[in-house]
Amino acid sequence: MKNPTPLEHIANVAISDSGELLLAPEGGGDPSYQYVYRAGAGVYWEPSIGSFKSTQRKDWPYSRWFEHMLAAVQSELGLKLVLGENTTWTNVPPDVQTELLHVVI
Repeated sequence: MKNPTPLEHIANVAISDSGELLLAPEGGGDPSYQYVYRAGAGVYWEPSIGSFKSTQRKDWPYSRWFEHMLAAVQSELGLKLVLGENTTWTNVPPDVQTELLHVVI
């Protein structure tokens, strides 16, 4: 029987001043998270802020980046990131927050 994919709740979803989407896991991260870059998906681990980070948004809406980041983390690290009841939002407009809440992976 296959082991279930480990889950980690997202503590904070943020949009940086330069437009990157940031996803901070509740557990604060793990050194192995740095290897997410190997997926070649434009998703990186930023240890100084304890967050997965997208490249600067160009053509994709934030909802597509969110879905893409969740998929890259799951495929490369075997970790499923999920929004939780205590997820906080920083610099995320209400309409974008609503879009992200409707993304299901």
